[in-house]
Amino acid sequence: IQFYVVVYYPEGNTNGAINTTTPNTTLTINGLSFYTLYFFNVSVVTGEGMSPFSDPISQRSSEDAPSPPLNVIAYNISSTLFMVSWQPPQTPNGITRGYQVNYFAPGGPIETIETTSTSTLLTGLSSHT
Repeated sequence: IQFYVVVYYPEGNTNGAINTTTPNTTLTINGLSFYTLYFFNVSVVTGEGMSPFSDPISQRSSEDAPSPPLNVIAYNISSTLFMVSWQPPQTPNGITRGYQVNYFAPGGPIETIETTSTSTLLTGLSSHT
């Protein structure tokens, strides 16, 4: 065995396949996109030539923190009630498990609401603050 040829590509993009070689039977690949399904094929090269590629295997890359939510808006429903809404992040980098909304009145403590929806009501606010 002279070396191995590893070909990998993200799901749905065989035109973006990357070829790399290694003398080892393991290879660390850096620079992958987060939370993306990749396919891998391996061939071995000897003095007699190159073998056919293996059947593809697949593996999803790790998750990472998302980009911020988009189009955040807040509007008052009454003097003590606000609606806050937003759209999911452009780059979730994984499974969005929920959102955290922080708010506070001037000089007051930070309050936090956790939700899985893309909107929430802020209730019990002090009038005209």
